[in-house]
Amino acid sequence: MENDIGPKEGLLEPVLPGSATFHDRILPPLHNSYLYEESKKSFIYSSAHLINNDILQKRYAAFREEKRKSGYTEEELDESFGFLLYEDENKANKLGDSGLLIGHSSSSTLGDPSKGVYVSKYSDCLDLKRWYCGKSGHIAIVRLTKGRVKEVNENYTLNFTGPTEGFDCHESDQLKAVTPTTSSFLAFERTQHYLYELLNGGVDTETCPRHVCPFAIVAFSYGKAEPAVPESSEKSVLLPAVDRPIGDRLFHL
Repeated sequence: MENDIGPKEGLLEPVLPGSATFHDRILPPLHNSYLYEESKKSFIYSSAHLINNDILQKRYAAFREEKRKSGYTEEELDESFGFLLYEDENKANKLGDSGLLIGHSSSSTLGDPSKGVYVSKYSDCLDLKRWYCGKSGHIAIVRLTKGRVKEVNENYTLNFTGPTEGFDCHESDQLKAVTPTTSSFLAFERTQHYLYELLNGGVDTETCPRHVCPFAIVAFSYGKAEPAVPESSEKSVLLPAVDRPIGDRLFHL
């Protein structure tokens, strides 16, 4: 296994595929968060960058400390990972500088996207459509402390559900019903986390919720591996020459 990393590039720290850091820190969140069995053989991760933003990391730690002091349980402070899909590398990299800002998502079923952020629970359920061979892009891995979670009904109207005071996250009440056979559209919608941070007694919302902290950007390609064609176990056998009748004549074969 190669040694870890190349030179740091500002907030983004290159991680070499095959290195200990790539194997121990980048791959586990991705591999442990698959919904679909075929993802194990279909995703190829070609490069990665760790995000080293001291300001965002301190804000994340401050959120956790404030909630711990306010009486949150260890279960409510449990850390996990979430995922976002980016087609554009520059937009993915910008996440390391700005953090995840409200208003970035086209999803709206769990809460008003102008007041919170959406993050996917599964690393292979990042779009309304299923994956196809040749698909490529960038996956952002973010650290999450979901805090107090409220289950909500999916809302497909334009009268968006607002953040709930006393909570930090909305999840679909159908999340536990999602299986690999669920349609890609519903699987994506129902496995989102909607995270927000209310301020001033619920009047305002934080533009960059502190309990979502960018961790890494990973380049990927998707393509189902073609099964290897087994070599024939049959060997050519030389048969002895024989005389066989064809019609009224004998031919030497």
